[in-house]
Amino acid sequence: MTRNHKLVVPVIIAAALWLVPWLKSDSQIRKLGDDDWARLKQGKLVKEVKREGGTQSMGASAGLFDYPPELIWKVICALELYDEYMARTTKSVLLDEQAKNRVIAAGYKSGEEVEKLFAGMKPGYVRKDPNGKWTVYSYQRNSFPWPVNDRWVLLEISHDDKTFTQNWHRLAGNIKQDFGTWHLEPMPGNPGQTVGFLEIHIDLNLPATGPFTAFAMDVTLPNTYKDFTNMAKDFSKK
Repeated sequence: MTRNHKLVVPVIIAAALWLVPWLKSDSQIRKLGDDDWARLKQGKLVKEVKREGGTQSMGASAGLFDYPPELIWKVICALELYDEYMARTTKSVLLDEQAKNRVIAAGYKSGEEVEKLFAGMKPGYVRKDPNGKWTVYSYQRNSFPWPVNDRWVLLEISHDDKTFTQNWHRLAGNIKQDFGTWHLEPMPGNPGQTVGFLEIHIDLNLPATGPFTAFAMDVTLPNTYKDFTNMAKDFSKK
């Protein structure tokens, strides 16, 4: 894998289940209407972005991948490759329990300080949960233009391989709020395609960035789907 297909934006994403009616259903596909299907088949997203208030914004989207759910699931779960594909992600590491606890306890604002806490740690820790799911602690650092600048976040991310559902929430970081969901379902009548549902809720904790965050999500949500497709192309060659 190379840096030829870099994601335009980091996946600092989160969930607000009430945003769009079709996000309320366990089988989200059943909630898509005829107009939604027409957009998806044209390669467009079904999406909605809202300001929650202050510096916080929320978004929700559905998009179509020309790959089966099993492959797209591998792409989404490949967190330690995000710094290979995301243009603004400078570091993406899975921390173990001890490193995770050190980062939370330290309360540092600087990414440089935080990264010293897990220097030399063996990466790739995965916690197997009793219910068959699995959890990781994902440290992600991103470089943005002013006024956002350098941002890092530590996320607890759970995975359900049976339902192709990934959920995460913020544990620490100089991002105020970050939690969300990816959910995948096979395209009806074509198991070689995937409908991917993404839910977003984020607060950068900067004055006047509520409108900026909402605008950025509206512009970059399509790029997220396109660039995960580029990752899938690489994965399909392995």
